[in-house]
Amino acid sequence: MSDSLNHRAAAWAAGLTLSQVPAEVVESTKLRILDLVGGMLAAKPLPLVAAARRAALALESGTGARILGEAAPVAPMTAAFVNGVMTAVLEFDDTHIESFIHPTAPCVAVAFPESQRRHLSGEALIEAVLVGSELTCRLGRITPVRLHNLGFHPTAVFGVFGGVYALAKLRGLAAPVIADAIGAAGSLSAGLNASFEDGSSTKMMHVGFAASGALRAVALAEAGISGPAPVFDGRFGWFRSHVQGRDDLRFEALCDGLGENWEVLNIASKVHPCAFTMMPHIEAAIALRRTHGVKPEDIAEVVCQIGKRSFATMCEPVEDKRRPATTWHGRISLQHTVAEALVRGRMDKDAYEESSLRDPVINALADRVLYEDDPATEPTRSGGTVTLRMRDGRVLRHRIDDMRGTRSNPMSRDDIVAKFRANTKDVLEPARAEAAVERLLRLEALEDVAPVFDALAT
Repeated sequence: MSDSLNHRAAAWAAGLTLSQVPAEVVESTKLRILDLVGGMLAAKPLPLVAAARRAALALESGTGARILGEAAPVAPMTAAFVNGVMTAVLEFDDTHIESFIHPTAPCVAVAFPESQRRHLSGEALIEAVLVGSELTCRLGRITPVRLHNLGFHPTAVFGVFGGVYALAKLRGLAAPVIADAIGAAGSLSAGLNASFEDGSSTKMMHVGFAASGALRAVALAEAGISGPAPVFDGRFGWFRSHVQGRDDLRFEALCDGLGENWEVLNIASKVHPCAFTMMPHIEAAIALRRTHGVKPEDIAEVVCQIGKRSFATMCEPVEDKRRPATTWHGRISLQHTVAEALVRGRMDKDAYEESSLRDPVINALADRVLYEDDPATEPTRSGGTVTLRMRDGRVLRHRIDDMRGTRSNPMSRDDIVAKFRANTKDVLEPARAEAAVERLLRLEALEDVAPVFDALAT
């Protein structure tokens, strides 16, 4: 077998067993799975999810798999696609801070229906999600360029690779077959940031596209169709095609220290349903509101310090950010987000509703939200400052250095469980929610995960 970067990563993916993994990494993977299940179930009743399901069923008839939370059998491609959409609609899925990839989502989108239909063990599910998310994070570290600024959505373009690794692991594929599937996935990697401009829904489909693309790539490799070994680091490989004009690509980031230095520990769980960059500003705004009893009409100006690399996606064009066109548009608007946090005092799964987007009090305050570069921002940390200049002359300031959910300030097991309960309170009755928590927290001990997913059907 070739010693290409692709084949080295494939060999590691094929050979990993949970017995080789530190307990801390296993626990973190289980909690990410629990977290994503809750976020997906919270999104399940939304109209956009129903529309994605209708579109998928119009194209793919068949059985053999199930969408999370449903009992009706559908084609595996349909299950993977709709699952992927559910991970993304609320922007509540986890984030790798350095690369801004949502690494767990494409992995669970393919792994949940595959492990359910084949009655696989919890250990197998953890291994698959771990392998897929670890290698996805490492792919994201190869380029020092923030892909958002090149017009690419990182989760969309890297997610298909993570989905392939996860699915291949569940199917027990040999390393050469995995490498062929990854080679094919390079030609299925896509996702533009165009929806960032107008708030349109395509961006919410990106994880679904990645997940269904992963199924296609694996099917091709299983059928004996070869894929390019130099898909990542070749002259015409993914990185030199997508990040042109750079000679500082860090290809060693993919395989160096695999199984020793775990990048998945740098995946951050989300406290609020929006782009992770803005979450420190939500925390700071809510803290100021709570501590000082701040009222919107008493605020003359709000100044947010945020890393300059986020200006183009979170802060500009200013007029668009002050009046988001859709609920998703609001989730990438610093101006609206901070204004809503100051007015409502909470940003949970019910945030960014149409009523909030059109609330005249929130809109008026969003017009007074300014932004400037945060010199303390680091690529591997998540922090920010909110300063309120009050009409009575007071200046109130709060800084978050490390957002809750990050490695430096992690969410605890209890925090993740509380988030799961909050996200599923309108979808699952309490007894079923508690049963799901109990099973998912001892996932590695389950011989068959199908009953866990069967019990979530509504």
